[in-house]
Amino acid sequence: MQWSEPAVWRERPRGATVDAAALALTGLEQLRAIRALPAMYHLTGTRFESVAPREAIFTMPVTGWLLSPQGAVPGGVLALPGDGALGCAIHTELPSGSAYTTAELSITYLRPVTVGTRVRAHGRALHIGRSLAFSNCDITDQAGALIAHATSRCIVFHSAENAPRRSGTALPPPVSRDGDEPASDLDPFMRAPAGTVLDQAVWDSTSGIDVLRGQIDGTLPAPPLHHLLGLAPVSVADGSAECVMPLSGWLNTPWGWPQGGFIAVLADTALGMAVQTTVPAATAFAPVDIKVNYLRPVAADGGLLHARATVVHRGRSLAVATAEIVDDDGRRVALATGSAQILPGRPAALSGPPG
Repeated sequence: MQWSEPAVWRERPRGATVDAAALALTGLEQLRAIRALPAMYHLTGTRFESVAPREAIFTMPVTGWLLSPQGAVPGGVLALPGDGALGCAIHTELPSGSAYTTAELSITYLRPVTVGTRVRAHGRALHIGRSLAFSNCDITDQAGALIAHATSRCIVFHSAENAPRRSGTALPPPVSRDGDEPASDLDPFMRAPAGTVLDQAVWDSTSGIDVLRGQIDGTLPAPPLHHLLGLAPVSVADGSAECVMPLSGWLNTPWGWPQGGFIAVLADTALGMAVQTTVPAATAFAPVDIKVNYLRPVAADGGLLHARATVVHRGRSLAVATAEIVDDDGRRVALATGSAQILPGRPAALSGPPG
């Protein structure tokens, strides 16, 4: 990917982390004590709104920064408020000295999301056992219409010694001093987006795989979402694609570690790219669902995550793909599966009637 415009992910991140002393509080007390806004809020506007026993609510403004090359808002970005609400609903029931990590996140996409709306994720803890917890989440638009439903399975640790070494129970890493000075005093999500949505004429005349090849060699521009997160395709073949995302400090939660929702965004992007390699010109596709199994926590250390996706089924109207997400050392971070509808004759942005 050739970057010819400013990219937010290259800037020095801003945002606060929770004081380590807060870990002595119960989970509900920790969440109620959060006042400062983390880096992921400054990047995307994803906000922790409220908490009650076994419940949590997050919101996110749907800005032009979230647009894909097709001009649609990818369903994967709903993982940002969704993962927050799902995990924090469980967090409310944890005693002091305990921790959790997300083991599995599943989202079913029900209707498209449009720029200018604000989505709301309402998470509810359904079961909290000795070592496993389960929660679900309704994601709605500002009119209250259901746009997605999500579930999560988490592993609970009752001592910091047993928790993953790089989980939220560890002291957060020092604030990175790497990166360029901010391009603006405004938080990134409040700025006018950089990047380009491709004209429908491009999709009408170019196959999906050739669009990706054009983005890789720089003859076609990157969309806003890629400028925001640093997402970039690096290789494609018929039925497969690889893309990368830098682990910048912008992805951090209040506990100082990248939120799992960003890994879901990366997985969703790779799955979509793999499906895109199979569609001819004038053919759209719409993601239906995604499931991510988290295998290893990651830190915002500036390394790259690599998502390698392969289409395992391509029918006339449905495609199914799998993806492996690895770090720079080749260690598996997550596995993902997703499906998508194939929609000949629909505009790439999925707006308007068929035909």
